[in-house]
Formats: sequence, C-alpha cells, structure tokens
Amino acid sequence: MTISNYTNNDLLNELIARGILTQSQADSATRKADRALDRQVKADALNFLKSQITEAITAQESHVFSVKKTGNSIGVMDLVEAERSQVLKALTQLTTEGVFRKVGLVGGVEKPTSEVNAFQIRYIRNVSEAPAEFETNETK
Repeated sequence: MTISNYTNNDLLNELIARGILTQSQADSATRKADRALDRQVKADALNFLKSQITEAITAQESHVFSVKKTGNSIGVMDLVEAERSQVLKALTQLTTEGVFRKVGLVGGVEKPTSEVNAFQIRYIRNVSEAPAEFETNETK
C-alpha cells in the first residue's frame, strides 16, 4: 500500500502506533484540520454569495441598494437567498473591493455613514453614470 492510499486517520493512527505522536496530539491535529475546513467552506459560501449579488445588481436599473427594501432603494435580500448577516458581510467585502460605495442617505441627500443611523445606510453601485442625487418617496 502506497502512502497516497492512506486517509488522514490512517496516517495519524500509524504515527500513534509508531510512537511519533500521542493520541492528544492526533486529536488536536484533527480538530485543527476540521476548523480549517469549516473556515474554507464559509469563505467559499461567502464568495459565491458575493458573485450572486454582483450578478443580481448588474441586472437592476437602480444604483441604490440596501440590505432590505426601502422606499428609495432595492433590497439585496430580495435579490438573493441568504441570511441577513451573510448579506451584510458580503456587502462589506464588496464595498472594500470597490463594487459599492457605502453612504448615508437622508431625504435623498448623501451624508457620511457616521452621521446617520443603521436604517439610513445605502450601498451605491460604483458606475460612471450613477446619479449624484436620488429620487425618494419622502415628502419634504
């Protein structure tokens, strides 16, 4: 039997049998590998969600998005199937990557995000033809 035919558990058991590793070291290595696999699965799922969001927003006329639908923005959660926390993570990463610009939007006027509450945060798609001001359904 060649080494490529062994599973990780077979290799760990062989190392324990030969006295190279203790059982606690093998258990620790297994837990560490499991955690690394879990992190990779989560990262892959987040990257897939980011690609879904990017694809979904390019099909929209609006340049203004929020996590949930509002009177003056399209809700990203209506465009993709995901938990709110995952959508927020994806939007944050997409903002860092330059796909969106995160702003506060109050009465159709942009404000710094530090000056608005969480419900007034909007994500504006970065394209050259994005309008400078936005129409809202709010009365002045």
